[in-house]
Amino acid sequence: MQDTLTILERLCAFDTTSHKTNLECIEYCRQLLSSAGFDVTILPNAEGSKANLHAVTGPKERPALVLAGHTDVVPVGGQQWTSDPFKLTQKDGKLFARGAVDMKGFLAVALSLATTWATEARDRSLHLVLTYDEETGCFGAREISGYLRKVIPANSICIVGEPTDMRPIVAHKGILGLRATVEGSEGHAATIATKSNAIHFASELVQYLLGKSQYYSAMSSKNTYATPKSTIQVGLIHGGQARNMIAKRCELEFEFRHLPEDSSDVFLTELNAFMTSDLLPRMTGNQEDASIQIETLSNVPAFRVTENSECLRVLKERLGPVEIGCWDGVTEAGYYADAGLDTIICGPGSISQAHQPNEYIAARALEDCSKLLRCLALH
Repeated sequence: MQDTLTILERLCAFDTTSHKTNLECIEYCRQLLSSAGFDVTILPNAEGSKANLHAVTGPKERPALVLAGHTDVVPVGGQQWTSDPFKLTQKDGKLFARGAVDMKGFLAVALSLATTWATEARDRSLHLVLTYDEETGCFGAREISGYLRKVIPANSICIVGEPTDMRPIVAHKGILGLRATVEGSEGHAATIATKSNAIHFASELVQYLLGKSQYYSAMSSKNTYATPKSTIQVGLIHGGQARNMIAKRCELEFEFRHLPEDSSDVFLTELNAFMTSDLLPRMTGNQEDASIQIETLSNVPAFRVTENSECLRVLKERLGPVEIGCWDGVTEAGYYADAGLDTIICGPGSISQAHQPNEYIAARALEDCSKLLRCLALH
């Protein structure tokens, strides 16, 4: 089996930016794992342009150790790199490349240990899960979640190897991303008294969202998130054609980043109630065919570790005294938890390097991760 650095070099050479295919990368991983004796299943998306990968070795009916990570990376456009972002560059104990820390470093460690697992841990069930499109909404993990529930036994533990400096992350927020399309009526600005201006009513929707944001900000919370509240923000708004024309259409995109205890379903139900019982009746008073449509762009579940987590107990035992934390960002962990897996987020490198120009991971971090994964797999 190839060593970690060789594998990382190959992984980073694949430009798996989220809007591109990851099939060549997945095929490379399939070949490595198949040659190591893993039973490998490729699960393509509906278009056949991308794929998830599931690999297993050992008794399939026994509780398993599952290692999970995504193959896609964020774009490099507009960033000032001092080296080729898709060619692994070593300097002063650091390994520079797009995806080096987020999160091909973890994948390289897992793949490099595959031969050891297949030969030395034959009595243990070990799984690798590689996904697509985590960076754009965790779509690959959402697709594979139901499949994993069927093929991985209950009482299995899962480690999502995002860059946490090998610190267990036991909770993170969820994201509900929405687009609202407000349709009013066009006409001369002088006739506004008898028309429904889409921008005006979209602005009322924004005011409603700001009010909900203040509601969540006022709620008391005791946790270790950087922002210990659920938040709402409007990121995009487009509408109208000219100053002296009534705007027929206005679109806005916004997101609800919520703590595990704040339900996205409740938020969406209340939002729909406001639109249908308050906003829309006033719009249709001026224009019968006025409308508001809500489209879900992303809906990544929040994550919180299960009570009495065996995975957390094992990690604390192996890592020794270590700080445990929560993240404001999101990962695929919620989907693995939904699949019935006892899940923790823990991986090499620092999240502060992710998505940055000259992204890097320290070689020492890969070594520490390798020691931990080998210990978990064999003992």
